[in-house]
Amino acid sequence: MRHPNTLSGHKTKIACDLQKMKIRRCLLISCIIFICCAVPPLSFAQDDVSVIIKQIQPSLVTVLTYDRDGEFLGQGNGFFIGNNGDVITNVHVLQGAASAQVKTAYKKVYAVTGVLALDKEGDLARVSVDIPPRAVCPLTFSTNLPETGERVIVIGSPSGPEQKVSDGVISGVREIPTFGTVIKITALMSPGGSCSPVVNMNGDVIGVTVVQTIEGQGLNFAIHSGRVIKLIPDTGMTHIKWVEGETNEWYSSAEGFFNQGIFYLAADDRQYAMQSFEKAAKKNPRYAAAYFFIGYCNDALGRYSEAIEVYKQAIRIDPYFVEAHANLGVAYHRLGRYTEAVDVYKHVLRTQPENAEAHDKLGEVYGMIGRHTEAIKAFRQAIRIMPDFADAYSHLGQACFNLGRYTESVTAYKQVIHIRPDDAGAYSMMGAAYDKLERYAEAIEVCKQAISLKPDFTDAYSHLGQACFNLGRYMESIAAYKQVIHIKSDDAEAYSMMGAAYDKLERYAEAIEAYKQAIQIKPDNAEMHRMLCMAYFKLKHYTEAITAYKQAVAIKPEDASAYYSMGVIYGILGRYQEEAEAYMQAVRIKPDFAEAHLGLGIVYLNHGDKKLALEEYKILRDLDKDSANGLFNLIYK
Repeated sequence: MRHPNTLSGHKTKIACDLQKMKIRRCLLISCIIFICCAVPPLSFAQDDVSVIIKQIQPSLVTVLTYDRDGEFLGQGNGFFIGNNGDVITNVHVLQGAASAQVKTAYKKVYAVTGVLALDKEGDLARVSVDIPPRAVCPLTFSTNLPETGERVIVIGSPSGPEQKVSDGVISGVREIPTFGTVIKITALMSPGGSCSPVVNMNGDVIGVTVVQTIEGQGLNFAIHSGRVIKLIPDTGMTHIKWVEGETNEWYSSAEGFFNQGIFYLAADDRQYAMQSFEKAAKKNPRYAAAYFFIGYCNDALGRYSEAIEVYKQAIRIDPYFVEAHANLGVAYHRLGRYTEAVDVYKHVLRTQPENAEAHDKLGEVYGMIGRHTEAIKAFRQAIRIMPDFADAYSHLGQACFNLGRYTESVTAYKQVIHIRPDDAGAYSMMGAAYDKLERYAEAIEVCKQAISLKPDFTDAYSHLGQACFNLGRYMESIAAYKQVIHIKSDDAEAYSMMGAAYDKLERYAEAIEAYKQAIQIKPDNAEMHRMLCMAYFKLKHYTEAITAYKQAVAIKPEDASAYYSMGVIYGILGRYQEEAEAYMQAVRIKPDFAEAHLGLGIVYLNHGDKKLALEEYKILRDLDKDSANGLFNLIYK
């Protein structure tokens, strides 16, 4: 039998050991929670989806809403953002609810205490929750733009016995002005799947889901995480106070219709998008952003006049709506109302002198009206503000090219390629500039680079053909123009230049066929008819040459050189009366046309009319002394 004191001491020791075990267990649980919440996410292998799901699950909540009598209204999704227990959820979930709670992944329920920040157009709300910090597991966000084809996972809050998880890829990334980036994903979502995080294979949130049904078809979108991060606490309003100020259901509110329009727009359904924005404007006639997007949709549908009127309405409501001013300028530009476009862009720059895009757009309009020097100045301003503005460099290159400043043009296009190495257009235009500088070998190289980047790039093949032609590499020139025609069978210029290359090779019959093809496409191009005439002439097909010249002067009646060439051929055919008439037409159009005066003098002389021949000699004395002396010798030989 044990001594009572010994037994009592033993019991005391057991109690102490149990207490220590409890403390160690609590510490272990606390450490696990701390590690789960505090350790940054790791980069996972592509096939290790389950690890990412387990990591994200503790951060998700179900938002439960109740009326004033405490009766259950509905639920939505949400997730923790920040270490203090704030939750991101949908505005529409909270509207009309007198109170709300969040249920965590561990089935614990905590009260929503306040509405901290709202984004009604994005249907996003940031709310505060009465929750111990140790129970909070916030998600981490990626602000980088995702790429099409990138694999993603969508994890919904558990609304039933199972949590809904799906994976897929990003099928599109769309930047919508004033709203931000919208991501289209292939991951399937249930009708109640809005406000679920979309995570990449590093476990970082790249977006928040939005479920929309368009014409009976469910379309899965996500708002980019950048818009979510901007939900910085700014209201500090209790949930009850916020509800008292909300009188409309979100879906039928101006913001709800606006949100719907954004996602119709993301789905490229501009007609339905415009109808949604019109409903938003009808609901709130002072909604400048709704009018802006009505204009945006009209613009995209090619209804530029209608777009102008709606942009003006947006500006009347908000005179400082810079995007509306900028798009108004674009609409004027597209209608060819360049003066008005210039005025609009200047207005934007008075408000925002460091707006690089406005400087660039102003430069484009200046280029359209031939004010290339001012265009260059505008593009340089855009580049000063935004040194990596590839489009501005590209436009600068074009403006310099138009002014004949080809070296500067090359420099600008090199900058484009430095920023965008795969810009085939920059390589192609650099080739055109090299060609003008007679640096044909370099032109050929950069054009080939453009073609390697974009094998069906007709402009690059055209510039390649021109450079090869100028270098005397006529067969290569023909091959390049054949590629143009293979891609674009109605390219008259390619046929015409191919004809010129055949002409240089003295393959006149093939040149004629090429010119005929060009004329069939562009029958009113006088120059192509003239080139056809010359090919006929070189083959001594004089009758066909005369017919072609007649076509040329019918299109361009004041072409003195065509009449002169026609006179020469009439002379070869011995049709002297028609020869004289052709020369007379030439000098009527161009009185100082020495060759035509000489030809006319010779015709007069051949018909024995020395007096008229002498009159032509007197005219020639002031135009071309050598021709005058030659005619004089013929008269008095």
